[in-house]
Amino acid sequence: MAVVANSCQGVPAPTALSFITASLSLFLAIITVPGNFLVCLAVFKDPYKRLRSPFTFFVVSLAVSDLIVGMVTEPISVWLHFREGFSLEINHIWLIHMSYFISCTASVLNLAALTADRFTAITYPLQYRARFGTKRAAVIAALIWFLSCSLPFVYLEVGYLLYAFVFANTAIALTFIIFLVTYVGFLRSMRAQVSELEMVRDSSQTEENRARRRTAANERNVTKAFMLMLGLFLCCYTPSCVMIYVMNLCSSCSCYAIHILRDLQFLFVLGSSALNPFLYAWRLPNFRKAFVRILRWRKVNEETAPANTLESAGRVPGTVDRSP
Repeated sequence: MAVVANSCQGVPAPTALSFITASLSLFLAIITVPGNFLVCLAVFKDPYKRLRSPFTFFVVSLAVSDLIVGMVTEPISVWLHFREGFSLEINHIWLIHMSYFISCTASVLNLAALTADRFTAITYPLQYRARFGTKRAAVIAALIWFLSCSLPFVYLEVGYLLYAFVFANTAIALTFIIFLVTYVGFLRSMRAQVSELEMVRDSSQTEENRARRRTAANERNVTKAFMLMLGLFLCCYTPSCVMIYVMNLCSSCSCYAIHILRDLQFLFVLGSSALNPFLYAWRLPNFRKAFVRILRWRKVNEETAPANTLESAGRVPGTVDRSP
């Protein structure tokens, strides 16, 4: 295993490839940091008081893992690949590998937690609302980060390629299986809920029934956004896993091909961290409204703006408004 990759350790990467990888890492960092920081800020500030839930707790945990990519992994990648392009000595390469594996492990485990959260919320909505709160989510998130910071230390003993190979065969493959199983469960539960809501709509229009429809519609929107997030994860990680297989098992691949695969599988994973926040803005109205409020894209509140305009128009220059 990894015969070709190991034999290429002393072979320098093509200069153009190193500069391209460094440039793309810089570009991804510019996208990754602001987007994921805005996700964390939106939940922390929560201007409309609608983002405090177990789901958003795991979303923030995922955004933090993506921030590690943007603030640590990608800048180190820029530095190392530029040095590689200029044929300079590269030291402390373990820094980029450790931050890379920590963030990857956290992303996989957070997505697994999000999968369990959505499956429970859709399949067992009453039990979910009654038993699963932010405290339990905090405990699970703490356990996720403990494992994410502990497991990558195995890499220091076995090396990059072997650890990546094992990681691809366990965590990524397990996530893919969970995705398939829960997707079938999502479809069945959502179809049952749609049928139930149609019956409720036809029977009566009470406030309780309208509230049930709003809650179910919100859960469906959140679940659809999560499915897009998980789909993006698989689109980025699946090619990366295939490339890891090729790097470890291909006995006829040239060192030039190995270097290309090494950088491509790395960039695919970085790309998922950069694109995740855009899924929240696209699919989740509460996140989108919070983003707009925080960035001050929105003008004065529609209810107070007309009053302020009329009040200003009614004042006479040089006088003091003494109204209560």
